[in-house]
Amino acid sequence: MRTCIASVVLLSVFGLRLSAAEMQTKGKVDAVTVYRGQALVTRAIDIKAPAGLQEIVVTELPARIVPSSIYAEADDGVEVRSVLFRERAVDQDIREEVRKLDKDIRDTQDKIAAKHRQLEVLTERKAYLTKLEAFTAPTATFELTKGVLNADTLSKITLFQFDQRQTNATEELKLGTEERDLNDQLSVLQRQRNELTGGSARTVREAIVFINLTKADGSLRFRYLVDQASWAPSYNIRADSKREKVSVEYNASIQQLSGEDWTGVQMTLSTATPSLVARAPALTPLTVALAPLAMTKQIVVSVDDYGVQREQIVERRNKAQAGRSFSNNDTNNFQITAANSANSINVVPNGAALGNNGLVQTWANGNTFNPGKQVAEQADNDLNDIAGELQLLDLVAKAKVHKKSEKGRTISDESVSVTYDLAGRTSLPSRAGEQLIQIAALPMKGEFYKTAIPLLTNYVYEEASLTNEGKFVLLAGPASTYIAKQFVGRGEVPTVAIGESFTVGFGIDASLRAERELIEKSDTIQGGNRMLTFSYRLQIENFGSAAAAVRIRDRLPTTKENEITVKLQPMTVEFSKDPMYEKVERKKGVLRWDVTAPAQAIGAKAYAIEYTFSMEYDKQMGIAGNTAAMQQQLKK
Repeated sequence: MRTCIASVVLLSVFGLRLSAAEMQTKGKVDAVTVYRGQALVTRAIDIKAPAGLQEIVVTELPARIVPSSIYAEADDGVEVRSVLFRERAVDQDIREEVRKLDKDIRDTQDKIAAKHRQLEVLTERKAYLTKLEAFTAPTATFELTKGVLNADTLSKITLFQFDQRQTNATEELKLGTEERDLNDQLSVLQRQRNELTGGSARTVREAIVFINLTKADGSLRFRYLVDQASWAPSYNIRADSKREKVSVEYNASIQQLSGEDWTGVQMTLSTATPSLVARAPALTPLTVALAPLAMTKQIVVSVDDYGVQREQIVERRNKAQAGRSFSNNDTNNFQITAANSANSINVVPNGAALGNNGLVQTWANGNTFNPGKQVAEQADNDLNDIAGELQLLDLVAKAKVHKKSEKGRTISDESVSVTYDLAGRTSLPSRAGEQLIQIAALPMKGEFYKTAIPLLTNYVYEEASLTNEGKFVLLAGPASTYIAKQFVGRGEVPTVAIGESFTVGFGIDASLRAERELIEKSDTIQGGNRMLTFSYRLQIENFGSAAAAVRIRDRLPTTKENEITVKLQPMTVEFSKDPMYEKVERKKGVLRWDVTAPAQAIGAKAYAIEYTFSMEYDKQMGIAGNTAAMQQQLKK
């Protein structure tokens, strides 16, 4: 296989082109891999030519192409010597649909200009009538007094002026309406053109691939990255009326404004970051120093500030490492020439010379210069500086640092790199707006239940626990849910690994209602402590004709520093035995009961749970709470 990478060039540096035959072709966009923000496009090019040197001009490259990402590869029988990129201005856009819109826009503009000129003529006629009236009125008055002008002549003059004004007004209204309609048409045409082109200029972009055919005919794969192409996951989750079957439709909302249409392509969606930087960043040593204790006290980081500062530094590091992926590719100010090897090229800055060994050689002062290497070294230095800040934060933070809980940790899109190969072939035109493509339809088994949180709301919601039994990871995205083909609401699907369970909401169940009531409270003093005791009643009313499985949730107050002792008295109804609840939520003070509310359980027959808990603390202290409202009150 022969491979070649390109950058923006001037054709004058490619001296060998004069001795090669030239062939122009668009090729065929055969495959596209869409990333988050860019897409890798592959064009298949068939070469029908005799053996020998050939110059293949790949035409109609898109407006949003990344020139430094261009490369070509071929199989045996075709040697890729170099790839060049050029831009040139043209009178018209190269695409037929855009040229048609341009013609319609010009025709409409001509019509508007004609209507505008007709309105100007009407204005001139109105001015002439005004002058005519100014002349005839005093003359007619004088001649009538002398008996020279009779009444019939005066009537004709008056009617003529009125008729002309009426005709002018009618024509002016008609022309004004027509001009307004034409302006509306022009606006629509211009918006349509912008949707197709993104407002790009009329510029032709071409690549010149210099090859050597060792035998007649061959094939070539021409690849490049484009901007303004991205995708995001979304879902339609459908359940049947009996809640026995659930189908999860995994969709991709794709934005494609690259400047070229993708017709009948093999499409791949990926969350990876396309990069032409192959090596890992260089790790440099970290040096620290000591200073007097009085000076270092002011830079010690508190426990609360540690998490905030760490998060900010990690965010900067993520941006820096993403930027490094493309830092070596920005060579738009450099020219490319062919090296001695049949499958490589060199990037040469203006004013430098290419040596016999194919390496960048000299500036006037004798120093060597490699732009890609210098940019990469700067990116590595930036990463090391940010990493140094992160390590120093650990060094100066107080001994006690709150770590993220492993039990409640979930994976995120940033930590997952997945690729989806779509079945069949797909077509996506280049235009504004999102275009929806289905990745897969996944049948899943669901455990349906109702969730009641009367502390937060009287509504009871229907939910289902689903398990991803498919062959790939589901990425976080918005979801629309349906029951028996009826839309019930919107929600979110988190990032779900293979085999992992997740919860989906199916909206409010109008047949159920939840309430929470404080039924008793006592306040006593025991020695040096105050004892507060609370009794609550949680109630579920079921207006439906069938019993309903309900998960009732409530919570106990908790304290970080154990200043308050909270005790829950023995319950008549046991808490949920769900392993994840017992492992995570129960330890955080969240209460959950898995119960069954009988059918037609209304009023006094409603299903109810009562529980009691106590809080004991120093009687010299008072409960302040930790809500935003209470904190504001304390500040006052």
